Amino acid sequence: MTNQEEAARATGDQATARPTVTIITPSFNQGRFLAAAIDSILGQDYPAIEHLVLDAASTDETLDVLRGYGDRVRWISEPDHGQGDAIEKGFARTGGQVIAWLNADDVYLPGAVSAAVAALEAQPGLAGVYGNAEFIDAAGGVMGPCTQVEPYDPARLVNQLDYIVQPATFFRRATYEAAGGLDPGLRYCLDYDLWIRMGTLAPFRHLERTLAQVRIHAQTKTASGGLGRLLEIERMIARHGRGSLPLGFQREALNAALDGLPGAVRAGRWGEVSQRVSLAARYGARIAGRRLRRLVRRPT
Repeated sequence: MTNQEEAARATGDQATARPTVTIITPSFNQGRFLAAAIDSILGQDYPAIEHLVLDAASTDETLDVLRGYGDRVRWISEPDHGQGDAIEKGFARTGGQVIAWLNADDVYLPGAVSAAVAALEAQPGLAGVYGNAEFIDAAGGVMGPCTQVEPYDPARLVNQLDYIVQPATFFRRATYEAAGGLDPGLRYCLDYDLWIRMGTLAPFRHLERTLAQVRIHAQTKTASGGLGRLLEIERMIARHGRGSLPLGFQREALNAALDGLPGAVRAGRWGEVSQRVSLAARYGARIAGRRLRRLVRRPT
């Protein structure tokens, strides 16, 4: 092969090269779901996927599941300091230009990675892309679509609701690192905080395609987070200049505050009682005020 032919071949290889996609799976005692998550990654049609499972020293069947994949799955099992810590360690130990994480109880749909990469290649200025998603139950049955997903609007992300479903999201490593990565101090809203910070650097794009399934069961952080989850969102969103919960969380906060109030009173947990009363008053007043304004504006 002549020098000219070698140069032409190298140029062609560079032109057809596709970015490597790194997917991190944080895991802790989710062995009954883990195989479905792994299989959904192994079944993708994209040719350059780097997958790493970061297990937090699970005590259930997780390690047996991982060993069953032999050399098809790369994994590490060691104690960590929570989901954010595991994901950060995973990204630091990998090198893909496009990155994502898929929790051990969620799954990708076929073609998800290819669709995400194609969209990112078509618009180099994007921070990331996110698709539609659907809820599944513990057995994998489809419960319905994630109806909160909507087109990207950074103002609505801060002021209204978190409409970016994490398992259906893929983003550029360069933007992730420029935004400072995940905040490992957050437990319930580390993804929400990340979308807001990355969005100040470059926009996201919504894909009209269902990319992932989100599993609903009693052990999920959203289901079990209760009042603590909402208070964390309130603290996080204050860092982004909003003085109260986004509107889409306010009724949930009111209900959560009231639901646990009788039990806290009976148990004499007066610090918690004060916290719940304060939250209920704060958001009850806001909800009532909006309702009153709608009534006033209603034509007679």
